[in-house]
Amino acid sequence: MRLLRNILAFFVACLLILLLFPLVAIGAGIFGRDAIIYSSARLVIRSSLAILGVRPLVRGLEAVDFSVPPLVVCNHLSNLDGPMLVSVLPVNPRVLIKSEARRIPLIGWVMKLADFVFVDRSSAVRRQEALNEAIEKIRRKRYCFLVFPEGTRSRDGAVRDFKKGSFLIAQRAGVPVLPVKLSGTRRLMPPGRKTCGRGTVEVDFHPLLDLGAASEGELPGVVRNVQRRIYEEKEA
Repeated sequence: MRLLRNILAFFVACLLILLLFPLVAIGAGIFGRDAIIYSSARLVIRSSLAILGVRPLVRGLEAVDFSVPPLVVCNHLSNLDGPMLVSVLPVNPRVLIKSEARRIPLIGWVMKLADFVFVDRSSAVRRQEALNEAIEKIRRKRYCFLVFPEGTRSRDGAVRDFKKGSFLIAQRAGVPVLPVKLSGTRRLMPPGRKTCGRGTVEVDFHPLLDLGAASEGELPGVVRNVQRRIYEEKEA
């Protein structure tokens, strides 16, 4: 049944992408209406997750003030993480994502239309350029950004050390950090597995964190404190 659900979800997603792509290309590519990208993406993601039997259990979202676009930081366990967050967030997050993603057929082009920031992790200079680009887009366009501060997926479920770059983006852009903790995505689709199991994903939104009072020298300590306080438990 798992394989059949995954095959059906794949074909439904492909069909929806092909049907919606002309609307996205016209609405976003020609008229610059990026809301159509996110409404289409959520339709594809939620339809696929429903077929797969993946249900989100969201806690703490109602207490979050999105009047100032926060920088969303989250632990990274699985390829499910990004789609799950996009499906439950009430705002349209841009994503700081590895540069290889732009080569994905159709989807890479849509990511570019949505103003995602692509990071070349092989070069320190290009990584800094990506951070500066994200800061500028937050300041100028009031974007909410989604970042995985571990930089890559955890292979064993234990949280890897957070890189301070994402927190530096929030501090320099003058926006709060919104910590989110995911639990369950690794169990359903661990790294290396191509199919997804059924089950519930817990999505816990924590209180906004204002970095305005912290100096850049104090930032590594703030990052370590956030990591210990919110993400210290190992993924089951």
